[in-house]
Amino acid sequence: MAHKMSPLVRIVVILHLIMEIHSRFEFTNVNCTLVNKKFGEFDYCYLKSVNRTYKYMSIKLKVYELPIRAMQINMELSKRFNGYKPFLYNITFDACKFFVNPNSSPVAKFFYESFMTYSSVNHSCPYNHNFICEKLPAGFVNERFTRILPFPDGQYLLETRWLRMVSFLELNV
Repeated sequence: MAHKMSPLVRIVVILHLIMEIHSRFEFTNVNCTLVNKKFGEFDYCYLKSVNRTYKYMSIKLKVYELPIRAMQINMELSKRFNGYKPFLYNITFDACKFFVNPNSSPVAKFFYESFMTYSSVNHSCPYNHNFICEKLPAGFVNERFTRILPFPDGQYLLETRWLRMVSFLELNV
């Protein structure tokens, strides 16, 4: 007489046999656009590939209109499906309030912690200096997007719009 396995046991056995799925984060492009030229100018905005395993992103925005006392940031995450389509997040938040209390927006906090240690955008308003993100390694961001909050495999676009009454900066990674 053959022994029948319950459907639940079958599922557990199959899931146990499946190997883990691994994803990997990699920079492929960065595009910095200054909408309002009176606000400032980019000294540089580039990706650099040192070797096959080490890539980093560097951005420096020279700001003319200082100090910055109020600013909003809109972040949209898109996934590539026959063009980029919105995926999971499209949030707008008051940056100055967020920097005082990062726990006010968990999604913004996740993205902010992905670059803050390499950036000059790491304190509350007012800002009396240029915005710099220096040598943000892809490996550091890879750790956050694969282990801390695993994303499904695919190509993603993170669009950010920085606003002071009107849009002055767009950053696409």
